Parts: sequence; structure tokens; C-alpha cells
Amino acid sequence: MGSGRAGWWVAVAIGVTVLGGCSSTEPSGEDAGAARGAELYQRHCVACHGGATNGAIGDIPPRHNAEGHTWHHPDCELVDITLRGLPPREGYPQMPGFAGELSEEDAHAILAHIKTWWEPEQREHQATVTEQACG
Repeated sequence: MGSGRAGWWVAVAIGVTVLGGCSSTEPSGEDAGAARGAELYQRHCVACHGGATNGAIGDIPPRHNAEGHTWHHPDCELVDITLRGLPPREGYPQMPGFAGELSEEDAHAILAHIKTWWEPEQREHQATVTEQACG
């Protein structure tokens, strides 16, 4: 084995490393769900619920950010509310259901996006509540 051949393997290894790190700008896994959820949230939710930096727990409709109350509820309940809505309540606007426009997968993507706004302790608490309530 000459030094030329060893140098070639080093060049290949460096090329694979560099290209591997830059081969895709698309998020994958959980990040992809949150990215898709961000788009869906903008289209279906932000007009009533606001975004990452506005709102407080007393706001109606509730904000989904870290100052809101959404993180107290399990995933299965939040997905159900997203798809089926909530019945009218005195003094509160009605939450429509989006089952005709969004799939269960879409609702989970929106929830993945919302979770990016929560503090680590809130995400941990919500994961425990989800495990207990949703199985």
C-alpha cells in the first residue's frame, strides 16, 4: 500500500463526512413533525390561539405557549379537542373541530410544534400525564 492509496481513503472519508453532514436540509423524525405542525398551526390555529410569544393562562381561547395551560393536558385529549372541538360554553367562544380538514397525524404534528414552546419541565410533566391518561 503506497501513501497515495492511503491518502485517497482519507480524502474519501473526509468527503463522506462533509457531504453526509450536508446531504439533507430536511428535518427528520420528531423535528419533521414539528416543522409540518408549524405550517398547519399557522394555517388553522394561530388566528385564535396566537403564537409562541403571546398570551397568558387566563386568555380565552387559551394560548399554547409556556405561559398557557395546554401542557397540563395529555396528548390524546389535545388531539381529540383539535379534531372534534369543544361544545359551546357560556362566556367562551366555541372551539370548532377540524376533523374534516386535519387528520389525526396532522393533529399530532401540530402538537409536536406546540411542544417546542414549552419549558423542559413542562414537556416532562406533559409526557407523564400523557403516559398515564393515554396509555
